[in-house]
Amino acid sequence: MKTKRLRIRDKEIIKKLKLKPNKSQRYRLDNFKIKEYYQILADQQVKTESTTSDNDYKDTFFLSAWCPKTNTILTIKQYCVKYNLPYEDISSFKFLPYHYKEPSYNIVFKDKQIDNEFDVEELKATLAKELKKTHKPLQLDEQTNTEGVLKWADLHFGAMIEGLVKTRDFNTQILKDGLLTSVEDFNNIRFAKRHVHIQGDLIESFTGLNHINSWHSMDSKMIGATVIKLCTKLLDEALSKINNLETVKIIGGNHDRISKDNKEDVKGGAAEIIAYCLELIGYNVEFHPYVISHEVQGICYINLHGDKKVSSKTSEEIVSLYGAQGKYNFITEAHLHSAIEKLTAIQRSKYKVIQDDKLMLRRLTLKPFFTGNYYSETLGYNTNAGYSILWANHKGLPKMLDNTI
Repeated sequence: MKTKRLRIRDKEIIKKLKLKPNKSQRYRLDNFKIKEYYQILADQQVKTESTTSDNDYKDTFFLSAWCPKTNTILTIKQYCVKYNLPYEDISSFKFLPYHYKEPSYNIVFKDKQIDNEFDVEELKATLAKELKKTHKPLQLDEQTNTEGVLKWADLHFGAMIEGLVKTRDFNTQILKDGLLTSVEDFNNIRFAKRHVHIQGDLIESFTGLNHINSWHSMDSKMIGATVIKLCTKLLDEALSKINNLETVKIIGGNHDRISKDNKEDVKGGAAEIIAYCLELIGYNVEFHPYVISHEVQGICYINLHGDKKVSSKTSEEIVSLYGAQGKYNFITEAHLHSAIEKLTAIQRSKYKVIQDDKLMLRRLTLKPFFTGNYYSETLGYNTNAGYSILWANHKGLPKMLDNTI
């Protein structure tokens, strides 16, 4: 029987299991002791079950299963309570003593079509009764006829990243600071009219179950109706400060679905609801699940998220489907930020920010606000957060500020 690669450091467990050191004076668990080992852990965990609460833990490690107050490991139920995970939806789980250099759990949730019980139209009707028009446009005489476009991509509201080596920390406050910085820069350029394009992945997750371990990179409270309301509030706070704001265009992203599986919701339902909330508040909003073409002063902006099949088409094909003939077409996409899960190493090495630049056409991948997570860092991929401001020159060709934050 092969020895398990599980090193035991707890002296109490070593004593109870009557383990003997190997040649390196280390204690390792063999297959015959596994059941006893987990029973001891379970016994330790039960001691804390009736005395601990959500506020008892100090997060030495993000999503750690260790409770420093009692020096014991959380039970799977306590773990779910602490991080606001649906304990009743767990299909299976595995305890990982040192897999992440701290004890944790790997959890697989049941296949559950959450959106079957979630009626978007019913929610819209409720929101229409509750939300009131509060937006008061800021009008300023800029003494110019120029119109500008501010591009936001991959906001991932509700994500929380801390303590990675190369990837910068990310949370709601960092996102808010980035949005307000972009608004300040946008206002500093004289535009008679301003437009905002938000190109998908407004939230990190509606269900918390987009991927098997998506909750590893989330603020545990940012799911469901809460993430919708708070994301709307944040966007309103940023948009309300834009002078001469004319329109807001919103595209649905793969993280905006209201179901666990992308086969169940392909329209970005969460982004649709957020767009509807902003419309009720008083903004001139247009939403579409995958493409919006918006002509501003002779330039046709073709807005995609980048996760749909249409993005696999050539730039010329996209222009023929959604562009304006005889005018400059500017295709902008998001999605391919630091979490490039579907590209091979060779594809990633060839990846470029500007994908296509021709006489009357440009195709650009936008900078994200959310720059990555644990998975993308293990791939060796990282990037900077940012946003873009675009407008037309006197020839109807694009001028652009591609800002990093």
